[in-house]
Amino acid sequence: MDNHTREENGREISKNIKTPADYSSERDKIREKYEKKTPKKKKRRISVASAAITVSFLVVIILIVFLIKLLADLEDKGIKKEEETTQVDTEVISSRVDTATDEDTTEATRTSTFIPDDASADEIRYANLHMGDSWYNSDIYSAVCKDVEDEYFEDVCFIGDSRTMGLLEYSVLPRWHGYYKVGSTAAAACVERAYTIDGDYYTNILNIIESVDYDIFYVGYGTNELGYGDSAKFIEELKVVIDKIRDCHPGAIIYVENVLPMGQYYSDNNPGFSNSRALSYNEALRRMCQEYGDLIYLDIASCMRDPETGAAISEYIGDGLHYTPDGCKEIMKFIRGAVVEKK
Repeated sequence: MDNHTREENGREISKNIKTPADYSSERDKIREKYEKKTPKKKKRRISVASAAITVSFLVVIILIVFLIKLLADLEDKGIKKEEETTQVDTEVISSRVDTATDEDTTEATRTSTFIPDDASADEIRYANLHMGDSWYNSDIYSAVCKDVEDEYFEDVCFIGDSRTMGLLEYSVLPRWHGYYKVGSTAAAACVERAYTIDGDYYTNILNIIESVDYDIFYVGYGTNELGYGDSAKFIEELKVVIDKIRDCHPGAIIYVENVLPMGQYYSDNNPGFSNSRALSYNEALRRMCQEYGDLIYLDIASCMRDPETGAAISEYIGDGLHYTPDGCKEIMKFIRGAVVEKK
């Protein structure tokens, strides 16, 4: 190859060799061409204001959900509390007078019971719950306002008929003292020789009263006397027993038990022993106690009376006239809580 040819080829080779500047220019042209075909995507940026609004919205949603749950929980608790209160009121107060403590309510309850007007407010409230429509002279007595212990009955004497017998025999008292006869009346008790002291001899109830020494007497007659149909006659006969106790035991406290209600069927089919007649006898007993002034009218019937029918509570009555062991225990429970003491 001659010099001329080599020189031409050298120039040609050097002409084909690209420098870094050539490559850079070429890359710029390619990039420019690509960007024209595919526009560059812009990155989206969330503004501070938008972020704040989003966070605030989420917080509000969370707070609303929390408040709804809180209100639902409070409502459930309120309903449960109301149900519990209703249940307690029903079990404790039953059909007796409500125990609200404001003065107006206290005055209202005073007129709906036989408790004297001058009894203390605490006594009135307690009596409404635990003593039914009992009556006592507040100048002489005050309510103990609590259940007495078994020792209380060691100085107590019960006098009466078959209902007194059932009361004592089913009372589960460790010690009790009582003189009673099935089918007896206050008049019959004064003459029939049907009572003993430690089984030594038989005599009537008046001689028994002379022979015993007790500080407290519970007298329970009237059920068998309902057949008389004459409450005034019954009261006069009962006064003989009452006067004997007062003469022989002038310092004794005397409770006069009212007549317990009969079962509904028994009352409906035995007009002479109806519950309406029992109510009239009880009214006569209350008046007698108030006339004496120092007798306690004990409303034991209130704990055995169905408030809807006026008859004996069915689960506590047996043959319609006599009470079951559970009924007698409930009566004794009432007696324990309806105790007074001398001032």
